[in-house]
Amino acid sequence: SGINAEYGLDMNHLNGNSVEKKERNRNGNICDGEDEVINEKYMRCLEEPYKYHTQVPGKAIRDQTVEAMNLWLGVEQTVLQKIKELVTMLHEASLLIDDIQDNSKMRRGQPAAYLIYGVSEVINIANLKYFEAGKIALELGNMTTAKNVDNSEASKIFHDWMIKLHQGQGLDIHWRDHYVCPTVEEYIDMVLKKTGGLMMLAFDLMYIFRNQSDTKLAYATGRKFLETFSKFFQIRDDFCNLWDVKYAANKSYCEDLTEGKFSWVIVQGIMKERELGTTRVMSILKQRTTSDEIKRYCCQVLESLHVRTETNEYLETLEKDLLEQIENTGGNQIFTKIVSLLSPSRIQTA
Repeated sequence: SGINAEYGLDMNHLNGNSVEKKERNRNGNICDGEDEVINEKYMRCLEEPYKYHTQVPGKAIRDQTVEAMNLWLGVEQTVLQKIKELVTMLHEASLLIDDIQDNSKMRRGQPAAYLIYGVSEVINIANLKYFEAGKIALELGNMTTAKNVDNSEASKIFHDWMIKLHQGQGLDIHWRDHYVCPTVEEYIDMVLKKTGGLMMLAFDLMYIFRNQSDTKLAYATGRKFLETFSKFFQIRDDFCNLWDVKYAANKSYCEDLTEGKFSWVIVQGIMKERELGTTRVMSILKQRTTSDEIKRYCCQVLESLHVRTETNEYLETLEKDLLEQIENTGGNQIFTKIVSLLSPSRIQTA
């Protein structure tokens, strides 16, 4: 055009169609499909923090939970494996972000990924994994022989639970950073979003792809069980953070105190001290201490307030409730085994 001529622009060159480029292609300096080569090369670099993080496997509780739910729901294997992949991807990516937000130093016995690769790269790959998981959800309907399954339904479930997961995480961070002690009810609501979110996401996806001719599990029954399991899982984790010997070896000693986290045991301790007119637990939490001596003292305070004993008893109550719910659904060998492995009686305390 006149403008191109006036400014001496060679549009063929700008569009990548120049004779020079074609000549270079023939000489082998730049090959056809160059973008694919570059993408493959650099994707390996982008993926490295994620691979580093996942090279030490976790407890795979969520994988086992999906398998357990499938004893009730009978989802065909092609869809089931993709749901497991989606859940694992979200879980691992969320841990990468968690470690940054919590300033955690260790994960599964090795330095947290952001301490090796930097904050920016780790945030980027975690976000990428969120989007890859969303793509899997959007394509689930194409993998099933089930009728009347709309891809948009699976996508909506995915996005609804991703919103709740981030709401739960946001509450946890807000309470910590603004020194706001939640009520027990607020804490449980956060747990059902943050800890229960992935399990409920998997369950909701599996329920729409269930074998409708064989499934006898009512949605409300499954939902109630997973809510109870989420409370059991998170409160047990909160307990282990302060008193489990193995937990300290894989992460760090009483990491929740250094983080300033309002965990179940911390909330219980603060509430009991309010009745006594003292503030030792809250004051220690505000210090974000790294001192093992101060942490041990805080644990002693919590023990003197009977928080350790009462939390252990509550976990035993939740364990019994879960086993009764499993029995009432006709049994589930995998869930029974999971609950047994997580039993408070198995926690190795000092």
